[in-house]
Amino acid sequence: MKLVALLKRRKRRKRQPINPLLSNSRDDLPLNTHIDDISLIMDIGMNNGRDSLFYLRKGFRVVAIEANPLLVEKAQQELASYIASGQLIIEPVGLGQKEGQFTFYVNLDNDHWSSFNKAWGTRNGSRYKEITVNCIQPQCLFQKYGMPYYLKIDIEGSDIDVVRALHDFTDRPHYISIEENQAYYFAELWSVGCRAFKLVDQRGLYHVKCPNPPLEGIYVDATFDGTTSGPFGQEAPGEWMKFDRALEKYLPNVQHLVVLTQ
Repeated sequence: MKLVALLKRRKRRKRQPINPLLSNSRDDLPLNTHIDDISLIMDIGMNNGRDSLFYLRKGFRVVAIEANPLLVEKAQQELASYIASGQLIIEPVGLGQKEGQFTFYVNLDNDHWSSFNKAWGTRNGSRYKEITVNCIQPQCLFQKYGMPYYLKIDIEGSDIDVVRALHDFTDRPHYISIEENQAYYFAELWSVGCRAFKLVDQRGLYHVKCPNPPLEGIYVDATFDGTTSGPFGQEAPGEWMKFDRALEKYLPNVQHLVVLTQ
């Protein structure tokens, strides 16, 4: 399940994505364009890097967070040109309520299930191994990199900790997406300013195409599946709904939906 939320609109300094064809090195950036002036997306729970690559291709700057060191190493190799240009930063850490070293359960049968929560990381009798991973609080990311335009969250079992961290800041993302199946998440999102919601069934992303002309960033001819978050912001499929209507529609369909907010 994915929930996408739109926050009540706030005045923000206008930032633009850059042409991804010009983003392989700092020297190739368009004249008068600084990497810090590109709109930021935070990909919290990078996993295989497919979401991050999609955001990069659309011309956005990305800070990706991933606790699984094997996935970090793979992404560092596959996305090396974006890292070299400064358009992508990968933080090889976990996120949680406390900082420190914690046990991370790497699921060997489905890396999407890996988690600091043992029940999540070892579900269905799947094979796993335990490793120790450094964790930081979500607030540290926002303090270090600033508030993103779009905040994508998918960290098995700890998603809501990231949403709650927003209470410590006056600025907020324009869009948030979160993958969970808990009805109280709607109240948590409302409490940080979300006023419009979309429910996205990730099983149906196979049929979704990005609009052209684009509504977010640069047009990308991309395909999606159940392992990706799909288009974001105004390009996310479905209708924007008010709180009560979204919750009413959500309750009978708590499985396989992604909640998107703004």
